[in-house]
Formats: sequence, C-alpha cells, structure tokens
Amino acid sequence: MQDYLTDEMLTYVKALKRKGVTDTELAKALGISKQTLYNWKNKSQEFRFAIRDGKMVADAQVENALFLSAIGHAKEVKTVLKDKTTGIPLVKTKGGEITLMKGEEGEEMLYYTDIQYFKPDVKAMIFYLTNRCFKEWQMNRQNKEDSEGSGLPAGVVEVVVRKEHYFTMRDWRSWSVRL
Repeated sequence: MQDYLTDEMLTYVKALKRKGVTDTELAKALGISKQTLYNWKNKSQEFRFAIRDGKMVADAQVENALFLSAIGHAKEVKTVLKDKTTGIPLVKTKGGEITLMKGEEGEEMLYYTDIQYFKPDVKAMIFYLTNRCFKEWQMNRQNKEDSEGSGLPAGVVEVVVRKEHYFTMRDWRSWSVRL
C-alpha cells in the first residue's frame, strides 16, 4: 500500500471526494476493491485525512449552495456580447474595431456582465430549518394510516413552528444587544 501512497495519489483522492464520489466510486477510480479501500483507510492516517479533507470541501460547498437557495441571492453572470440580428458574437480586432467574429487571430471576444437574481426557495428553507434548527422546527409526516382520522390527505408533510421561538423586531434587537 505504501507504494501507492504518493502525494499525487492523495491529491487525486481529495479531488475525487471534493466532487462528491462515493467510496465505491473512489475504489473503482483507484482500480481497487471496496474492501481494499477500507483496509487502506484503517492502515493509513494520511489516506483517511485525504478522504476527510475532500469531503469537507464538498460538504461546505453544498451547505453554502443550500443556504443561498434558502435566502435567495444575486450572482454576476458573464455573457458573450452578440449581434441582435445574426446572433454572431462581437469581437474587438487588433485595430480596436468592433465587428462580427470571423475566427481570425487576435480577435478579442466581448462580454457584458449581468446580475442574475435567484429568488429564495421555500423547500430549501424548510429543509434547512428542519435539519439545522430541529428543536424549533419539526416535520410531522403522516402516512395513509395516520391521516385517516386526522382529516388531512395522505402523505401530507406539515411544518410546525413552536410559538415561543417567534421574535418581533423589538425582541430581536433587545436579544441581539444582550449578546
């Protein structure tokens, strides 16, 4: 195993785990069995750390994306500037002239930057709150048997917020000042 434990291999493992691959997919990418992968994890702290570090980056990226989906966000989007009638990209030539792209050497593609707004996603909010603040938020899942006597349709998911966790703006200000 130590023959394979190179800096390049550890970097490769981190990169794969950053992409979110499973242990089975990692073993396949390394050309080893799943059992060998588990043996390497048990024998090598460096190997375990490479897997952990890659996972941490991937998890943080997903958590950040979920959070941004829940609260909504704006993002700068770089777009190629195109001619309105033909749809052909506009370029700047060596001489500084702006023309339609011809594929000649020295043409510089022209771009413009837009701000794209992504609205908050209610499902992301619910997922975040029921998992992150589970004491204040809870999910009541009812299957067919449970819903028969309740008057709710089968498969209903109801989010319950405990009243004592509501804040008015005045409460929030006084609470944050006490911190």
